[in-house]
Amino acid sequence: MAVTWFRAALVLALLASAHSAYAEKLLRRGNGAEPHSIDPHRALTTSENSVIGDMFMGLYTDDAAGTPVLGAADAIETSKDGLTWTFKIRPHTWSDGSAVTADDFVFAFRRLLAQETAAEYASILYPVKNALQVNKGKLATSKLGVSAPDPATFVIQLEHPAPYLPQLLTHYTAFPVPKAVVEKLGNAWTRPANIVVNGAYKLKGWRPHDHIELVKNPLFYDATNVKIDRVIFYPIDDDSAALKRFRAGELDTQARWPISEFKWLSANAPGEARRTTALRLTFVSFNLLKKPFNDLRVRKAISLAIDGKTLARDVYQGVYGEAANSFVPAGTANIDHSPQVEWADWPMEKRLAESRRLLAEAGYGAGKRLKFTYRFIGNADIKRGAVALQAMWRKVGIDVEVQASEEKVHWNLLEVRDFEVAYNAWLFDYNDAKNLFLMFQVAAAQLNNSAYESAKFESLLQQSDSEPDVQARAKLLGQANAVLLADLPSVPLMFPYQRHLVKNHVLNWSENARDVNRTRWLDLDEKPVTTSSEAAPDDNGGFWSWIGSWFSAEAWSKWWNS
Repeated sequence: MAVTWFRAALVLALLASAHSAYAEKLLRRGNGAEPHSIDPHRALTTSENSVIGDMFMGLYTDDAAGTPVLGAADAIETSKDGLTWTFKIRPHTWSDGSAVTADDFVFAFRRLLAQETAAEYASILYPVKNALQVNKGKLATSKLGVSAPDPATFVIQLEHPAPYLPQLLTHYTAFPVPKAVVEKLGNAWTRPANIVVNGAYKLKGWRPHDHIELVKNPLFYDATNVKIDRVIFYPIDDDSAALKRFRAGELDTQARWPISEFKWLSANAPGEARRTTALRLTFVSFNLLKKPFNDLRVRKAISLAIDGKTLARDVYQGVYGEAANSFVPAGTANIDHSPQVEWADWPMEKRLAESRRLLAEAGYGAGKRLKFTYRFIGNADIKRGAVALQAMWRKVGIDVEVQASEEKVHWNLLEVRDFEVAYNAWLFDYNDAKNLFLMFQVAAAQLNNSAYESAKFESLLQQSDSEPDVQARAKLLGQANAVLLADLPSVPLMFPYQRHLVKNHVLNWSENARDVNRTRWLDLDEKPVTTSSEAAPDDNGGFWSWIGSWFSAEAWSKWWNS
């Protein structure tokens, strides 16, 4: 009897050991807004980038530190004039087992830039030859400067040299999509049952406004080095609610932490509450299609009344970011940083007096106060800033109604220009000022929320595109920034820090300027508690294989019955 009990106990111990050995690694990520789409050609926001970047891999991809490295391509040649880039496609497959080919890239680039796709982010690939004309319907997609001489070779021809191209090609707009699947299924190709990917993870399920679940792609070319088995993205707009879930152990990472909790976090979670500088800008945009915001005097008066130092120091307690007197963050490469708003060093008394003078000159005063609605994203930190701006504008006789929307709705309102004055923000896709300046170019209509037009600004950007000398190009881009600061289609507000919550058991998390942390590179040093709703599926095959490594079935039978 004792031997039988011993054998039973041993089996139970082996079962427990097997379960432990095969317990999956699950990462739970708080991810900001609900994604609009997981189609790389229909996405727009950072929260979408986090999900899509786990499922797809472009010619270049982000390494563990957010630096571009070759991804779907394993070799590259660049012509001496910098206009032709030839990529060799790495031998790898889609998640359905079919080969990823250069034709998939040709198809993807053409689909993104086709006028009928109406991709909101198409303008990011305008450096590709004929991209602008194709996107505007002036040329057929076949004229786009991409080609596939053979299944393993993809060629990009550029309008002008673009030394930042490797960074640009890590962006989801440049990801491949499976030609055969998209042609067969149309827009339904991104449904969980249909989607085919070439990245480290594939889509298992999407419950809108609840979660998106990805599982490890066993056909990913580097799957053996991917440590996390499953990742769940939770769209949480409310930073305070996200912090509660983080503290309760329901989240391993979260995109932001609330300013109001800074003191508590500093005392209780100093290693988990991260803060670092980034290539980020927040700004106030004016709709130049609506009066009186087509009047520079009005825009300047509104801008002068904004006390950025008070916002940074008092309203945001010194932990949100730094006051911005330029459109270009300090870490932006290859640009002259000297241009600033002309009032950067003025005392507030002088600024307020000039604001009132300009308002009076534009026809506003005690008998006719300027009134407008300021739209913003309704999270606690942005609301805090909106209320402060409302009070600052009141000091110069401007009456402002503040109106909040959820993040997805807010960006849609800006895109269709359904606003007067609005909160706006930009996270650089690549470290070059040209990326930000897209937002003010006529050609990039979906990003140019202010409907700004300036021949001088466009000319400077065009000159910078064809300037091979880095220092000369930096000067031209600095001059373009100066034009924006003089015309004020928008006014710079803050250079925000990145504020992440990251559990100590999450390994390899990188604080980088582009705010990119692909799950592929992360790991866990312990298994977080799995709730019943997140229970992993049984892996009977894995378990019995493990048992088989100890004994054969025949040996087990003889041992048990002996």
